[in-house]
Amino acid sequence: MEQELKTEATRKLILEKSFQQFYTKGFKPTSVNEIMKTTGLSKGAFYHNFKNKEELGVQVVKAELHDRIYKAMISPLYTEGEAKTILKNTFLDKFLAFTSDEKLMGCPLNNLINEIGGSPNLLNEALKDLINTWLNAVVETIERGHNDGSIKPETNAQQAAIYLVSSFEGMRGIRKLYNDDANWNAYRGALENYIDQL
Repeated sequence: MEQELKTEATRKLILEKSFQQFYTKGFKPTSVNEIMKTTGLSKGAFYHNFKNKEELGVQVVKAELHDRIYKAMISPLYTEGEAKTILKNTFLDKFLAFTSDEKLMGCPLNNLINEIGGSPNLLNEALKDLINTWLNAVVETIERGHNDGSIKPETNAQQAAIYLVSSFEGMRGIRKLYNDDANWNAYRGALENYIDQL
């Protein structure tokens, strides 16, 4: 039992440090050696837990990135209340909560998609699964809005979900180019208006 706890703690540490390295440096440029240096563990500890860097990347998406996206953007959509208000609060509250560093570094999910997306591999599949989970939650929320009358029945839930998620992630990528929040704030206003019109 003690060995299992130690193994789980080692695995968690490697995942956390890997996430930080991938976020700041990118997936491809980050080596296993660099990751293990930040953990203070041996390279043997890495290979005891992961076959290779791709498997590590998949687990970072499934654990670290999934937890971040789920807590911030998915779980709030399942709270009780009027669907349109929940949708607006989820997107706008998170938008207002980003730190200066997060604005400059962009979204770790979006960064990884831009770096890895399109490659036929397990990491790409893990990214698609995470995006699909988010899209499905938004679709369900819009459909609840159809039922509670807060969202127009003619609103296409799938189209609106794709627009909301992709524009939100796109603005996070664009913000990395600027030293001020002018475009960021303009998008926030447009996002609020879009949700109001659903």
